[in-house]
Amino acid sequence: MRDPRPVVAAACGLAAVLLLGACTAVGRQAADGGAVAPKVNAENAAQSTVDTQWGPLGPADRNLVVKVRQAGLWEIPVGRQAEQRASRAATRRNLGEIARQHVRLDELDRNVAARLNVPLPDRPTADQQSWMSEITGKTGDNYDRTAVLRLRMAHGQIYPAIAAVRGSTRNTLVRQFAEECEKFVRTHMRLLEGTGFVTGDTLPDPPAITDAPPPGNPGQPHTPAPAATSLLGGGGH
Repeated sequence: MRDPRPVVAAACGLAAVLLLGACTAVGRQAADGGAVAPKVNAENAAQSTVDTQWGPLGPADRNLVVKVRQAGLWEIPVGRQAEQRASRAATRRNLGEIARQHVRLDELDRNVAARLNVPLPDRPTADQQSWMSEITGKTGDNYDRTAVLRLRMAHGQIYPAIAAVRGSTRNTLVRQFAEECEKFVRTHMRLLEGTGFVTGDTLPDPPAITDAPPPGNPGQPHTPAPAATSLLGGGGH
């Protein structure tokens, strides 16, 4: 008769493996013996793409919706304050108009966020609060200049982000939203530049380009290149 002990040992080993696998799937064990669920990786969740009736909604799509809301949280109060405190009429007029337009953009943004189930912030960031304090602490032309430059800097940063989402999103609702945002931001940059406080030395450095053509002679008439000669020897027909 065969010795049953190896079979029993094998069965016990298999049971141990199955039990260990079950414990690993559930998570670690607490001090009181209860199972503790594994933590959700927040970073992975933030990078996930979800399906909506308008198409896939990715992290860049959600980020744009959040960033537009975040912009309005500080640009609306700054624009309203500048409408009352700015020293020059153009600053008062243009920044007040930016505030009014941001109210409409914020309403559009909150509508899109609700349809896509994207949570939105309700207060300015620490950096935005510091900019608001910096602007409020100025007087005269320094007030106008600081408000305009801070706002122009912010618009210059979000403008390419809008274009990137517009050019890549698979979500039709976000695509329409990005198009509307681009119109608002383009108008706001023109309004800020119309105050006279935006000059070349106040703009950010242009992006680095590795394959740009060499500079020509500005102001000189352009001489077109000669027409290509036909490979067959003719002058082209």
